[in-house]
Amino acid sequence: MKNILSALILFPGFAMAQQHAFHLKGEVKEWKGKDSVFIHYFMDNKQVTDSTVAIDGRFEFKGSISQPALTYISLQKPVKPTEIRDNYRFYLEEGNIVLRAKDSLRNSIITSGKVNADYQALETDIGPTIKRLVAIRTTAMATPPEQRKTPEFAELEKEYLTCMDSMEAVRIRFVKAHPASFISLEALNTIAGNTMQFQKTAPLFEKLSPAVKQTPLGKDFASRLETAKKTITGVVMPSFTSLDTARKEVHLKEVVQHAKVTLVDFWASWCSPCRAENPNVVKAFNAFHEKGFDIISVSLDDNAARWKAAIIKDGMPWHHVSGLKKWDEPVAKFFGIQGIPDNFLLDEQGRVIARGLKGAELYNKIEELLAKK
Repeated sequence: MKNILSALILFPGFAMAQQHAFHLKGEVKEWKGKDSVFIHYFMDNKQVTDSTVAIDGRFEFKGSISQPALTYISLQKPVKPTEIRDNYRFYLEEGNIVLRAKDSLRNSIITSGKVNADYQALETDIGPTIKRLVAIRTTAMATPPEQRKTPEFAELEKEYLTCMDSMEAVRIRFVKAHPASFISLEALNTIAGNTMQFQKTAPLFEKLSPAVKQTPLGKDFASRLETAKKTITGVVMPSFTSLDTARKEVHLKEVVQHAKVTLVDFWASWCSPCRAENPNVVKAFNAFHEKGFDIISVSLDDNAARWKAAIIKDGMPWHHVSGLKKWDEPVAKFFGIQGIPDNFLLDEQGRVIARGLKGAELYNKIEELLAKK
């Protein structure tokens, strides 16, 4: 569920691929003397940082990439606490890239291939919406907790969700209009988020060109789609076996057999958003357990003591399992969990009814399902 105050935990993973050379040349005309310039980007699941010295505003970088990479270039000079470091965002892509500016990196004009042209076109389309989203989120974060239940805050959150939907619609239109663009794949990856929505993203991905699909991001996305098939609405969620706090086996199918509605919950003791959501899950369990609702929580912890302590502290009297391998948790990897908290709501046959429900939305859905039994 989209929310102004929501937080996600990501763990990207891309396979190694063929390398492509780039050559970046830059010039900031009003710079004099020597200045340190840095670039930062992710490539092959690693953060890459490179630096060079600009002499009278001229500098260059050379290297290789396995696919286009969103890059931040910045001037490394001391800044005051109220100042923003001079920086610019663009894509490293194969071939020659020329960056020109008069007085600062933030006012750069980039000349390169199609990737940056497409990126700038999409940024122009969604820029005003992003600006408004930042303003809304800033206001929300500054709002005291006791004022977040007011009608005014509800309207703010409503506007936030409308902006999010609008931005997604812009990205979808771009993907459909530019099937051969790497930026379309990036846009689709943003649309997919952590909880890959197979029915929405699979048809869009299918329309992308073979070359885009063969990039590391394209291959990773295709793999995520295959994983997402396991839990699309209406399918029986594959059973799994894991170990509880006493290191005894617990099987999903056995939990489902004894319940009318089952929640498969992914969390961790170290995850602040998870701990914030736990009271809502406890409330639902207490209200509906006697009516046939059950929960099996899969923890992405790696410390047994902290895991058990959090279960007790948060008052979670249901099935708990974990391989104690953090993001290498086998159950989480099998179902493609890329952010927590996350969950799946199952019916009495183990079919997936919904994913990612939280708070009142989760409570109301369980109530609705049990009323039909």
